[in-house]
Amino acid sequence: MTDHILAIGYGDTGRDAVNSVLVLQPDASLTVLDTDLFAVLEATANGATAVHGDARDRCVLDEAAADAADRVFIAVPDDLNAYLITRSVRTVNPDAVIIAVIREPENHALFLSSGVTSVHIRHSG
Repeated sequence: MTDHILAIGYGDTGRDAVNSVLVLQPDASLTVLDTDLFAVLEATANGATAVHGDARDRCVLDEAAADAADRVFIAVPDDLNAYLITRSVRTVNPDAVIIAVIREPENHALFLSSGVTSVHIRHSG
């Protein structure tokens, strides 16, 4: 069986991650979840399955098959939302590898204590 990867957030960082997955693991089952309908349409056009909705919502996570994801990549523009999404995902999938991209370095420890496997700090440039 192939990996099921869920990418939450399809802005610049999320798009780069999805494109990397599509190149490196073309057989992976990839789902993008975003609150922006245009981002969802773009992700679909780029070859991903996409779900429109708020990743803090259990019904939306169910639609995106978060419970079956092997890996979850969270790249949303706000650390508080990323934290709440992390908690929601961890509730439905206690075994997934969760990677979060955050903006504020002081939040690093908080994310690790919330069940994130790996935390990356996005540097503005």
